[in-house]
Amino acid sequence: MRSNYKHEHIESEILNVLNHTIKAEIYDEYLKNCSFTAVKLSPDYSIATVYVDTYDRSKIEQMIDKLTIAKGVFKSELSRHMRIRKVPDVKFVKDDTIDNSLKIDQLLDKI
Repeated sequence: MRSNYKHEHIESEILNVLNHTIKAEIYDEYLKNCSFTAVKLSPDYSIATVYVDTYDRSKIEQMIDKLTIAKGVFKSELSRHMRIRKVPDVKFVKDDTIDNSLKIDQLLDKI
């Protein structure tokens, strides 16, 4: 139980650092339109999967590509602000939560 709390705490801390970094350290206005909604950390703490969302859903793939290019900035900020042995590799993926909820709403409306 304790390790689960630690795992969730580190995920939350990573999310906070990444959201701060996108607002304070990234100067690309295009990237400032995105937000990080969740972080899932692998069991061995080596990979942090970061879920990305934006208002303009049609350009999310290009935004993920640009975020992947800027991955070094995020990793250096994580190493600077967090006290962990090894900084996890950051992997950006599209957050499908809103799309899935819209599909469920449409299905419920049909019923």
